[in-house]
Amino acid sequence: MIINSDFDLANKMKLFNDNNQYQKSLELFDKYKKNNLELCSNFIITQALKACAQLGDIRRGTTIHNRIESHIKDDTYILSALISFYIKSDDLKNAELLFVASKKKSLSMYGALMKGYIKNNQPNKTLDLFNKIDSPDQVIIILLFNACALLGTNEALNLVKRASKEIPKSFYSNPRLLTSLLDALIKCGDIKHAELLFGRLRTRTLSMYNAIMNGFNKEKNPSKTLDLFHQMKISGLEPNFITYTCLIKALSLIGDYSVAQSLIGQIPDSVLVDNQIHNALIDMWGKTGCVNRAKEIFKKIHQPDQIGYATMINCYGLNGMGTQAIELYRQISLELTNESVNVSVLNACSHSGLVDQARCIFRNIHMKSERIYTTMIDCLARASCFDEVQQLIDEYERSHSPVAPMY
Repeated sequence: MIINSDFDLANKMKLFNDNNQYQKSLELFDKYKKNNLELCSNFIITQALKACAQLGDIRRGTTIHNRIESHIKDDTYILSALISFYIKSDDLKNAELLFVASKKKSLSMYGALMKGYIKNNQPNKTLDLFNKIDSPDQVIIILLFNACALLGTNEALNLVKRASKEIPKSFYSNPRLLTSLLDALIKCGDIKHAELLFGRLRTRTLSMYNAIMNGFNKEKNPSKTLDLFHQMKISGLEPNFITYTCLIKALSLIGDYSVAQSLIGQIPDSVLVDNQIHNALIDMWGKTGCVNRAKEIFKKIHQPDQIGYATMINCYGLNGMGTQAIELYRQISLELTNESVNVSVLNACSHSGLVDQARCIFRNIHMKSERIYTTMIDCLARASCFDEVQQLIDEYERSHSPVAPMY
């Protein structure tokens, strides 16, 4: 490969990065610029940092930073790339230090750090940064909506609505921004507003359909999810993994065998091999009373995870098959036995009246959470063992505050 200039080198590195060939990008960088980093253009440096971040090559990225540190204080282009590199490397502290130390801060620097806060589940810090920006661009607004979606509070909803009114009309031509707005409205509890916005859109992307379908499921309105699924198919959009997950969830909520049977047949085989889809199907067949179909799918899973075990146990429990739920529970290794698995088997015992078995399982659980206590109390209450119920409540409250579900 012939490189005629720094600009040519940067473009070829970018081409490799854009095609996910990060190692080739760094090999090119090493060949031409490894020993004279100080003379590299910021375009070359940013492409090298991007490749390091994607490969998880923290050592090389840090080395590049150390060698160019003395002359990048005001280069917001490189600083943005460095912040992104540290965020990708799970080093939020260094990303924050770079941001704070910089006297000149660009929108891309704000955006990079906001992404880091969202990635680390710190949405309030994202909002703090947003409030320091005078003229946010579309990327910043998308990040704001994403942070508000994480919060899911009334205050976040008010901020989403205010921001959506204040942004330029041109922003509404950005499908990613509209999808993030719909998602934020839904996760902040305003499906009605999201539905109205969706209805006004002339062009609807698959991501928008997925967001609204997820919202309808969240609001326990599965018939609207199915209506949207049919509408989307008519419009010519091809469903993806997320769409089918929403569809299966809606079918679980409906619990109608004939409806489920007719729609599940539309899911491509390429999607049906995914474990998350397997777990969703087990849940769906369990809620439609088809335990054998659920068992068939469970047996296809080579190595069930905690969700898979909990879902299958719950399937048995919902259908009054407590003994089978316990048998499966006994097969699970200690490493895979988490709170959800324990709650599922106790619920199964409760629905089948297997109180003695529930007592035995409960005694052997080392880490008894609030949910586990509550589930065991429910099991005992269903069996009219009220003295034991009170004993368990007293035991829990010796080291915890009272919680309403136990009463």
